[in-house]
Amino acid sequence: MRPGLIASLLAALVPWGPALAQDESCAPLSWSVGREIDLFADYLPTVESTQSLPKEGVFSLVLKSTADVIYPVAPERGSDGGYGGIVTIESMPAGRYEIALSDDAWVDAVQDNVRLSTGPTGRVRECRGVRRSVEVEVKGQPLTLQISGAKLARINIALVRIWPFEWKW
Repeated sequence: MRPGLIASLLAALVPWGPALAQDESCAPLSWSVGREIDLFADYLPTVESTQSLPKEGVFSLVLKSTADVIYPVAPERGSDGGYGGIVTIESMPAGRYEIALSDDAWVDAVQDNVRLSTGPTGRVRECRGVRRSVEVEVKGQPLTLQISGAKLARINIALVRIWPFEWKW
């Protein structure tokens, strides 16, 4: 009877099905650490384009027609149509951050009126709620995110710090 009980307990502890698929599909994201995460599952504060936020986090941005957005720096891509907007994060500790978007769009990170270079970028179609993700190194000063080329008038954005250490097991 004990071997059957132990096998049942072990089976209950092993992730199966969609949760496992979720873990594997989000693995390329720096913040995922191989666990299931839905960045946009909880309540998200909503801000209008051109508003500011006090610090990094997860929020929803209401966009405008790209033609109506005045970007501090010309967008690298996605300025031909659709929706766009800007939001400034007032207090940004220096470090490396991942910017995740809920829908297809382009994001430029700007500090001191200079577009910052972005690290690994790509579409993340299999990860629940995330469609695009980029990494950026920021200085300890305000950061402006420029969204362009969105197909919807609202987009969820997560600005998550990537810690400078690596897990070694």
